[in-house]
Amino acid sequence: MKKFFMFLVVSSSLFAATNRISNIKDIYSNVKESIYLNGEERKKEYTIEYVAQDYLRKEMSLPNVNKGEIFQYENGESYQYIPLFNEVSKNKSEDVSNFLSIIKDLKIKDQNDKEFSENYYLEKIKEIKYKDAYTIKVKQYRKINGYLLPIKMEIFEKNTKVAELHLENTKVNSGLKRKELKK
Repeated sequence: MKKFFMFLVVSSSLFAATNRISNIKDIYSNVKESIYLNGEERKKEYTIEYVAQDYLRKEMSLPNVNKGEIFQYENGESYQYIPLFNEVSKNKSEDVSNFLSIIKDLKIKDQNDKEFSENYYLEKIKEIKYKDAYTIKVKQYRKINGYLLPIKMEIFEKNTKVAELHLENTKVNSGLKRKELKK
């Protein structure tokens, strides 16, 4: 009886301790990214700031040639700030909107797909399909402020590895606010 009681206490505390990703209001993280293109590896580092539902800001820190560039997606519009020219322009790249879209998809699956949700919190989700051509392979999860998040991932286009992402110094629901682009 004692063992059964201990099992109930331990197992209920494991599941109770994890907050739902669908309840995330904001995320801040430093990202280290390796991109594989034509047999070459290119490294990037940047910070991301996500504020629910539709705001994502990415600020480049490496490579030095892109340092200070800001990509911002809000209300269906994507903009880029280039400090060298001190100008803001519409951004045609889907990079920032894809990152935002992946976060939204995870939150929706958490709310609406019971099987996905159960497997996610047991860290059994190792692959996530995205836009038919992309697969995100989760290499490592970490609990941050009670939220289970993938922090190491590989991105494949069809069967070719195109990128690796590693999130560091991540904060969840820290009260981030939307920022205006420099003009």
